Amino acid sequence: MIMIVSTKTRWIVAATGCTTAITGIPVLSWLSAFVSGFLIVGAVLARRFPRTGRDLIWFGAGLTSLWVIPVGIGFLYVSLKGGRDPRIIAAALVSVLLVVACDTALVKEAFGQRLTTDD
Repeated sequence: MIMIVSTKTRWIVAATGCTTAITGIPVLSWLSAFVSGFLIVGAVLARRFPRTGRDLIWFGAGLTSLWVIPVGIGFLYVSLKGGRDPRIIAAALVSVLLVVACDTALVKEAFGQRLTTDD
């Protein structure tokens, strides 16, 4: 039995992966590209290979949540305390909001979907 990831959720996951990769590159270049790659590849594979794509999406979402949320909130805190570059504030805010939206969409879909048989 597998749960199929919807097209809407795949788009949210792909947007989150691309945004976190781009905004995280100046901070943690190899880590952001590597971790976000799980989201991007999972979103692409989820249509043709639902189980593999879903597993990559969930793994990537977990890893991305573990590093984007603390680092993004840290950047927001430091930037709002004395930073003057609005690009950093915007990038950190968008990254954190997209990760939260991605996680919410995945959890909502997991609870709202019925299991299908794998024939």
